[in-house]
Parts: sequence; structure tokens; C-alpha cells
Amino acid sequence: MINRNIKGITLIEILIGVVISSIMMGAMLTSYKVVNGSYRQVIDKASIGNASRSLSEMLLRDIRMGGYKAFDDSLITFSNDGGLDIPIEITKNAENTCCDQITIVYGGFDRVLVGDARFIRYKAIYSSRISNTEGVFQILKSVQKWNDTNSEWEDDAEDFETYTPEVVADNVIDIEFIAKDRLGNSISPPPTWNNQNSNMLYSIYTVEIFLTFRSRNEFYKNNALRNTTSLFNSNRDQENEDRFLRESLILNAYTRNLEAYR
Repeated sequence: MINRNIKGITLIEILIGVVISSIMMGAMLTSYKVVNGSYRQVIDKASIGNASRSLSEMLLRDIRMGGYKAFDDSLITFSNDGGLDIPIEITKNAENTCCDQITIVYGGFDRVLVGDARFIRYKAIYSSRISNTEGVFQILKSVQKWNDTNSEWEDDAEDFETYTPEVVADNVIDIEFIAKDRLGNSISPPPTWNNQNSNMLYSIYTVEIFLTFRSRNEFYKNNALRNTTSLFNSNRDQENEDRFLRESLILNAYTRNLEAYR
């Protein structure tokens, strides 16, 4: 016997349900894209902040150590390339564009050893290379130790205090170092062992650091002309038409260990 009281739904009702479900799914997908995009922007902006903070802390710590010598330290570090206890040396490329290199020499002390061997000399080098991503650079750091027996700087794979160049920051647009004297005047060109400002090797009062990072992913919705301006050298200004976020940071590092030489 057929029960004719069973209720069903019509084709029109099914179609209405499908349409409503599609609208709801579309709204959910749009909301997800908006939230995901906002979250990605927050992550990209935070990654720039974290990278700049980490690199800044390393640079500030090492620059402040520049020229440090332990008490009674008479160790002289000399090499054929002119490295004669140069505490801070800034090197710019021929075009004076990204990126500057800075070399920092400072002393240490080993309480276990005896005699002159107790004194140690380190050299920290911050350099750069082109990243895998077009238009940005990686910042590399290496640490060498002075070998007084061989009279040369070297890194030892078995020595945990030294290491070959390692990437310490990525997505860098520019890094610039400006040496300044006590009066706040730029020392240009930066002093080296064999240029006209060699007598000012121990007269660097501060080192100004100008850092510019770029977001790893495209940040803005539309392409636009975005300028990056250097406060120190207009030759390093950049114009880019893209969707990337760029942020700059300026730091002052005081060379506290050079005070005795001023």
C-alpha cells in the first residue's frame, strides 16, 4: 500500500538551496582570501622587523667591540693586505651602491693559556652577495682569528669561535655605513690603512648604519612607483614599480673602545 502523505521537495526548491549554498560558499571563500591576505601582510611586515632587529643587534654589538683590547694586551695583528690592528674599516664598491662592507677587529682573552698566547684577536666581516631573488641581497658574516705563529687571519672549522661567511639577513635592498668623528662630521672617504684619512682610524666616534629591507612576498594589491631614498648618498636612491613593501632603519653605533685613542 502506497503512503501518499510523504512530503518531498520540488526541483525549484533544490535549485534555490543550491544557489543559496553557492552564495554562502562564495562569501566564505572571499572572507578567507581577505583574512589570509591580511595575515600574510602581517607576517611579511613582522619578518622585516625581526630580520632588521636581529641584524641590527649583531652590528651594534660588534661595532661597539671594535678596537677592544684586554689589559696588558700587546698582540699586534699584521698581514700583507695592510691589516695592522685596524679597529673598524668600511669598504664601498666602485659605484658606491649596495652594499657596503664593514670589517671589525677586536681582542679577547683566554684565561687558560699563559703568556702572550692568552691574548686573542678576532676579525668580524659583514659582506653581501646577490640573493636568489632578483633585486635583493643577502648579508653574510664571517669571523676569523689571528694566528700569531703564521702571521695571518684564518678560520678553523674545528674552532667554534670562527666560521666562514654565513647568511645573517636576506631580502636586503641596501646597507650603508658612515663613519663620523666626535663633531658629527662624516669621514669621507672612510679611513683605511693607506688612504688620505688613515690618521683617523682611531678617530671614528660613531658609525651610522642605514638599512633597507624588502618584503619577501608582494605586499600591495597594485603596482606603483615606490622610491627608496638614501639619507647619505643620492646615488643609492632607487625607483621601483612593483608591489613590494620596503622599510628603512637608521642606527647609531658608538665606538666605545676607541675612546682611549681620541
